[in-house]
Amino acid sequence: MKPISLSLALSLCAVPALAIAQTAPPAGDAPVIRNPNDVPNVIRDANTPKDSLVRETPATGFLDRWFAFKNSLYEQTGFKFSVAYHQVVQVASSDNRWETGSGAGAEFDFTWEVFGRNGTGPKGLVGGKAETRFNFLNATAAQSVAPKAGSIWTGAAGYGEQDLSIPQLWYEHHLVRDRVLFRVGKIAPFAVFDYNKYKSPRTGFIGQPQNVNPTIPYPASALGFGGGARLTNGIFFAGGLFDANGSPIKDGFDSFFNQREFFAIGEVGWTPDFVEGLEPGKDYTPGNDDYHLTFWHSDGRKDIGRPEGWGFTGSVQKGFGSVVPFARYGYSSGGATSLKHLVSIGAGYEGLFGYDDDVLAVGLNWGEPSNSALDPQYGFEAFYRMQLTPQIAVTPDVQVIVDPATDPSSDVLGVFSIRGRIAL
Repeated sequence: MKPISLSLALSLCAVPALAIAQTAPPAGDAPVIRNPNDVPNVIRDANTPKDSLVRETPATGFLDRWFAFKNSLYEQTGFKFSVAYHQVVQVASSDNRWETGSGAGAEFDFTWEVFGRNGTGPKGLVGGKAETRFNFLNATAAQSVAPKAGSIWTGAAGYGEQDLSIPQLWYEHHLVRDRVLFRVGKIAPFAVFDYNKYKSPRTGFIGQPQNVNPTIPYPASALGFGGGARLTNGIFFAGGLFDANGSPIKDGFDSFFNQREFFAIGEVGWTPDFVEGLEPGKDYTPGNDDYHLTFWHSDGRKDIGRPEGWGFTGSVQKGFGSVVPFARYGYSSGGATSLKHLVSIGAGYEGLFGYDDDVLAVGLNWGEPSNSALDPQYGFEAFYRMQLTPQIAVTPDVQVIVDPATDPSSDVLGVFSIRGRIAL
């Protein structure tokens, strides 16, 4: 482990335990980490009633009993869970290329409150995810479509192939009225750090620049730990140390303790909507305002020939009623990531056509490849997530890539997708 990783890790551990991303006040069923891909928030979203185009279906009676069973199970045991199925079909077309692909996945997310239920003391919970991903109707995985057509980034993040595995299994402990926490175990750092409200290939943007952030070399799933705290004025600190060689299909003990190549990440920011939630007697409602700086360092990975690297990201998100603009800049020292610079801006419009859970979002991005032989690439993405029923969402998505970096003979690459998700 390189000295810079060690010093960053020690400085992060000096912060009281783990406020991975942003922590929330203890009122109601408040999410401790706001990122939409984090396991407790995936469950929370699946269990939250939604305003939909079709409110009553032949399955309504069964679903009422299903959610009643889940509520009863939680009240008796502290165990929460959700199941989901999602798939995407994608087509990419330019003057020279035509590529098609598809991908699907099924997941089971759970948390079990082992300690501190009903405010009886500091809360401790176990959380995890079981997941499989596979191609659907096409031999090409959806995440490979845009790169095969000339793009330096994928147009379908997370829609590849993965055997049934447990990519997340961790223990989380809360202290000081949920203002301090730590998490240890198998963790997905992407689902924790660098928050954006529409940062989810399952429910938000599908393309990589607006969610995964190609200037951060996240291990997909890694053994590790983190710590941090949220202050009463809304300022938060967060950080963690993870196995840079982490894999969703491996436990990670061998690479963590023997290879000792680590990915360290730290974050500082301000979330003003958390301040109001601290007032006694007020329920917490996730807000739209977030300002943060994220810093990372990754040791070189000898097995795959990836060099050591470091970088940072600055992100701003500010809500104005139903409109939520955002902006992000990311820098990587090069070599450890496909992009050296990333700039992205955009906005989401919520409650479209009178349906509270429908979202229209657009994003613009520019990326300079780490490989100096490649030219910068420009991109546009727009999606409309329509809540068809309380459990089913359908999302058409359009991406336009200008000057695709690995196909310089093409000026424009169009990427068109349709995504469906069932969450129970």
